[in-house]
Amino acid sequence: MTATRVRRMFVATPARSASATWRAIVDVVAPEGVAARSELLAVTGVAASLIAAEAWGKTAAVVFGVGPQLRNYCLYGEDAIVGDDANEDGLSWSPTEGDWSMELPCPAEDLAWVQSALAESSDRIRAVDVTVKRMVAAAEGVGPVPEIDAAGFLRG
Repeated sequence: MTATRVRRMFVATPARSASATWRAIVDVVAPEGVAARSELLAVTGVAASLIAAEAWGKTAAVVFGVGPQLRNYCLYGEDAIVGDDANEDGLSWSPTEGDWSMELPCPAEDLAWVQSALAESSDRIRAVDVTVKRMVAAAEGVGPVPEIDAAGFLRG
């Protein structure tokens, strides 16, 4: 069975600056030599603002493209300093090869200016309201979640 989602956890503030955190994310999402890298680096200021606002602690920045959906979260505060839950490992594929898009979670009060700023640099990277539950897996055509026969499971 192939994974439909992959999760990465990046150390953010105060252990690392917001812009350094974004560069670490870009290194995983679009390694050197991948065309999308320049597009991602062009939105560093906006992305760093969202990371600094701690918008990615509970809501993922999601990359849709080749392979599984990539969900990027950030660790903040003591969790960032300790770093036990961090996973910044590279990927066996590049999710930004070919046709791709990325959603960046954004506080509702900043959504208008962030959407406007992102539109100036990219038509693939967009901001989404952090307070709105997204059904990204369903929207991307991932099949239904299998049901577990609890009674059968408990029978052994």
